[in-house]
Amino acid sequence: MRILSILIGAIFVAWIAHGLHTNPRWTWSPGEGELPRDVVALYMDMVYEQGKEEEAKELFFLANTKDEVPAERLLPNGETFTPEVIRVIAEGFNVAVHFSAKDANGVPTEFIEVYHVRGGRILSRERIVHRTGEPTTVLSQRVAVHLTTNE
Repeated sequence: MRILSILIGAIFVAWIAHGLHTNPRWTWSPGEGELPRDVVALYMDMVYEQGKEEEAKELFFLANTKDEVPAERLLPNGETFTPEVIRVIAEGFNVAVHFSAKDANGVPTEFIEVYHVRGGRILSRERIVHRTGEPTTVLSQRVAVHLTTNE
């Protein structure tokens, strides 16, 4: 009976060890165990300030991440910059970052990027752009009309 218990225990330990080495969900990312707002801050630092776009994409994005920002428009003026963060709103797994930077023509531009984060990885990213001096977007006007009529 004692030998049978040892054999069953050894099989159980081997099964767990095998699962830990071959389980595809056993992954690591720099955002593992971080709050979603910290994951976004790490990503933005790596891309916008350090210019490591491909490395950041590999580390923080999944294969099926929905990225609404075209690669050629990722950096507003084509080179690294330090975004002037105006506001960060984090609610659950969603993070919205409102920041400003200058575009390729030197025009001050405001950006709002909305991220959805799960398990230390970015699942989606959207960007809203507003150049200083241009009229507000239709979406913003509709929201403003809706808010003023429903109050």
